[in-house]
Amino acid sequence: MATTLEELQKENLLLKAENAELKSNSQLSAYKIFSETSPDIIVQVDSSYNIFAVNIPGWSAEKLKLYIGLNVFNVEPIPMTHKMREMLVAVFETGESYVYETEGLIRGDYKYYLNQVSSIKNEYGNVEFAYFVCREITQQRTSGYRVIESEKKLKALFEGSSQIIALFDINNVFIWFNKAAYDDSIYIFGRYIAVGDCFSDYLPEANRKDYLIKFNSVLEGKTISYYREYLYEGQTIFLEILLQPVYQDGLLIGVSLIGTNETERKEYEVKLEKANNELLQQNEQLNQYSYIISHNLRAPIVTLMGLIELFDQESTSNVERNEMVPLITKTANHLDTIIKDLNHLLTVNDQRKVMIHVDLKEEFEIVQFLLEREIHQSNAFIDFDFSDCRTVFSLKSYIHNILFNLLSNALKYCKYGKPPRVFIKSYHTSNNRICIEVKDEGIGIDLVKYQDKIFGFYKRFHFHVEGKGLGLHLIKKHIDALGGTIEIESEVGIGSTFKIYLPEE
Repeated sequence: MATTLEELQKENLLLKAENAELKSNSQLSAYKIFSETSPDIIVQVDSSYNIFAVNIPGWSAEKLKLYIGLNVFNVEPIPMTHKMREMLVAVFETGESYVYETEGLIRGDYKYYLNQVSSIKNEYGNVEFAYFVCREITQQRTSGYRVIESEKKLKALFEGSSQIIALFDINNVFIWFNKAAYDDSIYIFGRYIAVGDCFSDYLPEANRKDYLIKFNSVLEGKTISYYREYLYEGQTIFLEILLQPVYQDGLLIGVSLIGTNETERKEYEVKLEKANNELLQQNEQLNQYSYIISHNLRAPIVTLMGLIELFDQESTSNVERNEMVPLITKTANHLDTIIKDLNHLLTVNDQRKVMIHVDLKEEFEIVQFLLEREIHQSNAFIDFDFSDCRTVFSLKSYIHNILFNLLSNALKYCKYGKPPRVFIKSYHTSNNRICIEVKDEGIGIDLVKYQDKIFGFYKRFHFHVEGKGLGLHLIKKHIDALGGTIEIESEVGIGSTFKIYLPEE
């Protein structure tokens, strides 16, 4: 019986040993499968630091067998063995796991590794083996360094930018701003901005509501651009402001503001606009001068040619010739005056420098002289009164052209079979203006029908007489250039009244 008990005890011990061995072999088998399929360097060592198992990605099983039994600290290419020794000693002493990073030159290349050293304990809790896992992280680390370098460069770019750049959270609170934003804030807002402050609090009350509407629109995904003007030390500063949404992983996290100083561009635009306006004005003046040359010169030339023709006729007596000589001289002198005035106008940019006190009575008498044939042929009655306002400070050629065209039109557009009746006068108005009023009893104009076309280019309203439709157009241009206005009262079959209002000196 005793013998049988001893045998049973021995068998029990043998079974326990076999179970432990099977368990150990099972764990090692699982470990072997894991290590052989892992992309990491894995080394298992015993307490003497001899290699029990090893996996190096890309190496054949035959080559790896050569390392079994070797001391791990004498083997290459296990990286950074000096740090690994320290960690392995600690693992066998404490049974704890350790994670650390190493870097260095491995076979000509600088590499980075993430390492973990852990223990393998037996069933009694004693550290029997330690394993070392080494994963190369060179690509991740260098990518991280590139990101950091890119961030540094980007930050340097933003910081060195002359543009105002700022970031707000969704509550319009400053998260970040560059140096230009900080430096410029003192003269834009009168104080320096600070992270954590609400941007809208810096704005004038008049601009705050409009800005918040724009900010809320950006929170809805819109991009908004607008201008703001600021006054600093008497100088107007123009800022073009761009508000854009900022996203991270598809989620809107804030708003960016980019402000560009457009003061110089605005000033250039103002100068350019001024230059364009001057060119347009000069072009308009040239058009008017062209008309004056073709119209005002034509009248005295026609008169002069008519007098010369009469002078050369055989039927003309010596007495009549003697009477014509003063008329020819007067016409020639008037022609010379017109040419001199035009030359003076063309050589001076500022019209006020060539403005003079024009005697309305003298100028109208010249106009009557030039239209004497038309007045005589139509048997016109003309009444004028310049006693209330004899002179006007203006351009002589323009005043002459206005009077000539208005009288010429009154003679042309008279009622059929009836002599023209024209009344002209000048007077001061209650609002410090001078009015030249020309009234006729002609055929009139349908103002309801032609109201928007009265002063149009080449616009005619009656076709039974010769004309090009330029007269009223050029009168309006002259009056506009002189800073005046014109009013028309007209009724078909009754007549027309033109009132020209010009500024006093």
